[in-house]
Amino acid sequence: MKKVVLEIGNLNAGYGLDSNGFIVSDVSKDNIDDVYVPSIRESIESLKKLFHQQLHSVYVYGSVARGEAIAKKSDLDLIAMFDTKLSSVKLSEVKILAGELSQKYRSLVRDVGIAVAYYDYTVDPSNYYESAFLKELCVCVYGEDLGERFGPYKLTSEIAIRFNGDINEALNRTLKRLEIASNEDFRTFTQGFARKLIRTYYSMVMVRSQIWTTRLHEQSEVFIRYFQEKESIVRTLLNWIDEPPTDREVVYLLFKSEGEWASANFSNQAKISF
Repeated sequence: MKKVVLEIGNLNAGYGLDSNGFIVSDVSKDNIDDVYVPSIRESIESLKKLFHQQLHSVYVYGSVARGEAIAKKSDLDLIAMFDTKLSSVKLSEVKILAGELSQKYRSLVRDVGIAVAYYDYTVDPSNYYESAFLKELCVCVYGEDLGERFGPYKLTSEIAIRFNGDINEALNRTLKRLEIASNEDFRTFTQGFARKLIRTYYSMVMVRSQIWTTRLHEQSEVFIRYFQEKESIVRTLLNWIDEPPTDREVVYLLFKSEGEWASANFSNQAKISF
């Protein structure tokens, strides 16, 4: 297994922020590699065909939007924004479409994920998480770019809590999935929750660090500055993202222990200011 080495000390307060302390997004259309354009285009056309009267806009986020995707290892993460609520039947059609696209583009991406969002909920000022996520982490590739309506945003405990305060729910959901998962699904769930834990760790120290980054290795570095005793755990999680282990008991026990620790400490830690 490849050993992940963390280089502590490369990031300083203000990293990822402008001179006024507002987040500078690291995603853009220009970052999207041309190799992913056909899969994005087909995803859009398929969504338009299925939901031509309800589809408002489509967004790309994650490594593809940052220009850091690795062929066959990275996902194509999409958000489909709808004007009206989808029925359970229509939601199933989104899931089926994502599965079909995943199979077609298996030689390029590990998975095509299509998250569903709704216009009214997203533009509601009380749903701070939705607008901040869209503004700072997403690239509009079809329709009206709602992100242009929002922001700018500073690093606040509210953003941290809205982005990753659901760690307890994610933990319980993942542990149940791991118990019955096929070997392939076990790998996918392991990688997914390892990413979730690292992002949660970073959110716990984001405000006090005044460092904004969406890159897992950088998020890990920032977290370890405040919790050096967790370095070996973080290194293990990063390794699992690259190469998931096969020992189910080891994965289950580490996720349970670290997930419970993060759940118990998240809120208080995330509110500590600089």
